[in-house]
Amino acid sequence: MNAKGYSELSKDAVYLLSRSEFEKQKVITTKYAVKVLGSYRKAASMLGALAKRNRLIQLRRGRYLLVPLKAPNQLWMPNEYVVAALWMDEVPYYIGYVSMYNYWGFTEQIPQSVTVLNTMKEWKRNIKNIKYIAVKISPRKMYGIKKIRIDEEDICISDKERTLVDFIFKPMGSWENVQAVINGQIGKIDIQKFIRYLIKFPVAAVRKRAGLMLERAGVPQKDLAELKKSIGAKNTYINFNPFVKSRKGKVNQCWKVIINGQE
Repeated sequence: MNAKGYSELSKDAVYLLSRSEFEKQKVITTKYAVKVLGSYRKAASMLGALAKRNRLIQLRRGRYLLVPLKAPNQLWMPNEYVVAALWMDEVPYYIGYVSMYNYWGFTEQIPQSVTVLNTMKEWKRNIKNIKYIAVKISPRKMYGIKKIRIDEEDICISDKERTLVDFIFKPMGSWENVQAVINGQIGKIDIQKFIRYLIKFPVAAVRKRAGLMLERAGVPQKDLAELKKSIGAKNTYINFNPFVKSRKGKVNQCWKVIINGQE
C-alpha cells in the first residue's frame, strides 16, 4: 500500500484504512473497526478522528463511508444515490418523490435534496453539504421499485409508473402542471401497469383524482373500469385540486370529486 497521504496518521489508522481498502469495504462500521483494532474505545476514537480529517464520511452514528486513498486532498464525494443506499443499509427503501420527478423528466427543477422513502423511521441528515431526507411510509406503499446500477452498487428507485402515482399523491408545482404531465406521459408509460399501481395505492383520494385525470387525458373508459370500482360505493367526495381548500365547484359523481378552483 502506498503510504503517500498517510504520513500524518498513526500506524493503527493506516492499518484500518489500508485493510478496509484491501477488503473492498466501502463502508466502515464501529463493529468492523473494533474487529480490526481489538478495542471499542480505540475504534470509536479513531473513527471520529478520521472523519474530522476527511478520511471518512459519516453516514450516521457508527457508520462511515471510506474515502479512497487516490482522492486528491480527500476532496471526494460519491454519487448521491449511492450515499443514500449506503445510508439506509439494510432498511427497505426507495429513492423517490422530487428526486425521481426530475429523474423521469416530470419536472426540470433540480432537486435540492435526496428523498429516501423507507419503512423504518424519519431521518434528516446533511452529508457533505447534500441534504438527505428519509420519509417513513407504510409497507403497503413499497412496490413499483426497480434497481439501477451506479458505481457497482444496486440503487432502489421508484419506476416511472410508480413515480407518477407519487406525483399525484405528492404533487409539485400547480395542479394544472400535474395534469399536463399526465397528458404528456400517457403515450410513454405502461398504462395498464400504472392503473394497477393506482388500484394498489392505499389512498382513495389519489385513485379518484387520477381517474378523472386519466379520463381527461383520453384513456378509454374500459381501461378505467377496475380503477373506478376501486374507489368504492361510498359517497365521499374530495377536492379534485388539493392545492385549493375551497369545496365550491361542480361535482363529478363518476369519480366522486369536487371540481374546485379554476377550471
